Amino acid sequence: MRGVVLLVIALLSLSIAFGTLAGCALLDSSPEPSEVAKAVTPEIDEASVREHLEHLTGEAPVSLEGGEKKTTISERGSEKGRKTAAEYMEASFEEAGVPARILPFDAQAERGYNVEATLEGTEGKKHLWVTAHMDSVNNAGAEDNASGLVMLLLTAKALEGLELEHTVHFVAYDLEEIGLVGSYNYLWAEVLPLREREGEEAIIGNINADMIGYEEDEFNAVVSSCKPTGPLDEALVQASEAVDPTLALREVCTSRLRSDSDHGEFLNEGLPAVLLVDGAKWDDYPCYHKPCDTADKVNVAYLRTMTRLVATASGLLAVAEPGPSAG
Repeated sequence: MRGVVLLVIALLSLSIAFGTLAGCALLDSSPEPSEVAKAVTPEIDEASVREHLEHLTGEAPVSLEGGEKKTTISERGSEKGRKTAAEYMEASFEEAGVPARILPFDAQAERGYNVEATLEGTEGKKHLWVTAHMDSVNNAGAEDNASGLVMLLLTAKALEGLELEHTVHFVAYDLEEIGLVGSYNYLWAEVLPLREREGEEAIIGNINADMIGYEEDEFNAVVSSCKPTGPLDEALVQASEAVDPTLALREVCTSRLRSDSDHGEFLNEGLPAVLLVDGAKWDDYPCYHKPCDTADKVNVAYLRTMTRLVATASGLLAVAEPGPSAG
């Protein structure tokens, strides 16, 4: 009997030490990046990337309201296009098992529609935001920024299968193109009141993706290193080495990378935030803010890897934060 008891204790110790990713993909408190990458990979495949990309750029019609309403999102600049995109995002989050809501707002004589989906952590004491802007400049906006929206949907679906310690908010911001309006509204309506209630230590930070699907030659990307970054940049670096294929991730800080996308609203309040962009860094994309920004310009395999990058980093942050960071 003593031998059996010792065997059981040994097995329990191994289980606690190494955790398990079987079944519901339960992670231990200090997961290896490779374990998290392996856990999120099955939900992030090329077929799913392509399907969402085609729906969000008008290449394929979408079904809304339980399949009773069929429409095409040919652009996301008009109020009608943006509202339809918001409805698609909300429905897609819900279909993946992630509770979602549309948050309408009024600003600059415009009606906006932010979309928020939330995975509650088992502890719920800390919060991570994964974000991307939803609107376009009255074009299909495949790279800018349907690529980021695809990442949001599939990252949420992948993390829904993990048991997370911290809460993760997935937010599609509206009206970014006219001055970061949606993110400003969301920060003041949702994030700052949370900080007031729970304290600054409750905020892990924001990973924001803006144009992450254009890649011609090699799999590389840029993450802004403008302070404060908290544990965010380190989590992305760890994830870039764990995803398959690996990504060459460069850390850069310029005034534009700091302030020209929605993460800038977090930084302005002294909250940790990073921006993830592909190697083109906006201006080197030949169809930037042009009608030719269509789905065929997006490298689906590359966008899949970028999505796995964000999902892996988010998993690391939401299960247990990486070690101390200089940010």
